[in-house]
Parts: sequence; C-alpha cells; structure tokens
Amino acid sequence: MGTQSQDPLVEASGRVNQKRRTRAAIVAAARAILDRGETPTVAQVAEEAQMTRTTVYRYFPNHEALLVELSVSVGVDEGFAELLAGPLDGGITPQTRLLEVIDELNRYVAGNERLYRTAQRHYLDTWLAGERAGQRDRHQVREGRRLRWISATLAPLRDTMPDADLRRLESALCLVTGGEAFTVLRDVCGLEADEAIAVAHWAAQALLIAGLPEVSEP
Repeated sequence: MGTQSQDPLVEASGRVNQKRRTRAAIVAAARAILDRGETPTVAQVAEEAQMTRTTVYRYFPNHEALLVELSVSVGVDEGFAELLAGPLDGGITPQTRLLEVIDELNRYVAGNERLYRTAQRHYLDTWLAGERAGQRDRHQVREGRRLRWISATLAPLRDTMPDADLRRLESALCLVTGGEAFTVLRDVCGLEADEAIAVAHWAAQALLIAGLPEVSEP
C-alpha cells in the first residue's frame, strides 16, 4: 500500500513557518553584530547566521533593506514587549490595552516617519524582486509585528468567540496601525500627525465595537 502524501495545508504551513524562522534568524544575526559595535554587512550576517549570501539576499535584496529592518526592529521590540506584558487590572481590558498598543505604535511611526517610509519602499522592492524571480511568497517580505502584537493583546478573548471571527478582527485592526496606515492618513487624507493618530484610534475603536458586539465601547 502506498504512503499517503502530507496534507497540502500542513505542508504549506510548514514552509511558511520555516521562512519566518529563517528571516528571524537573519535579523537576530544582524542584531548580534550590531550589539558588538559593528555595522553588519550581508556577508557578516550570512556568516553569523550560518547561511549563504544568496539566502540573505532572498529576504533582504540589498544592504540598506537589512539596515532599515534592523532599525525598525531595534526601535520598537523592547518597548512593546514591556507594554504587552503589563497586567490586565485596574479596569484594563484586552480592548483598552489594544487601543494603547495601536496609539503607541502610531505615535512611534509619527516620530520616525522617514524611517517607516523608507521601510515601506524596501518591503515593496522585496516583493517586486520576488515577483520578477517568480517567487510570490508574501511571508518572506516582512515579519508582521503588528499582527503579532494585536493577536497577543486580544489573546484573552480566544475562548469567548470563534477563531475565524477573532482572526478577521485582528486582520482588520492591522489596517489602522503602522506605517502604511499612517501614510494613507497623511498623504491621501492630508492629516497632520496628531490628527492621523486620533483618526486611527477612532477607527480601531469602531472595529472593536463591530467585531465584539457584546462588548460596550472601550
């Protein structure tokens, strides 16, 4: 009797996770070099991560893209880890904590707008390079921090609603935070930075009310 092939969805999920781990390993190697007081090059990162330069270039098509990603990750990871680790007490709910996270990220983007616009350009360049090479894998373009933070913040609600509904809410909330959302509010809507942050807060609040109809306004 022949062996049964692996479930295609399981196999695809395994490939996605592997690519995420590879990308994370590249960034971790670059940060280790930076922590030693050096400016990491692609060659150094490849050696530190025990990968080929070709692999590193697949995730970061040029040296500047790697440095921009490193700048973004170093700037926000520690601060948000502390915020997300805060206890839910004194009237703090997952919804109110989520609004804090979104406000904090959008304020950080406002204070580092040039960096985030540069990062967006590199993310697009990476996607286009993959498209030209016939590699249409969205998961190697970027880490997706905002989804990870939103998901972690709303984790206490997982037993109160269907997984599909929570996933849809998490995905929708990604639209109102981060560099792309801030750029739309600034460029398309013509808002000042403080106005953009306030509108994003309002939109996140509206999404929470719509996605959690049994919950009153946070």
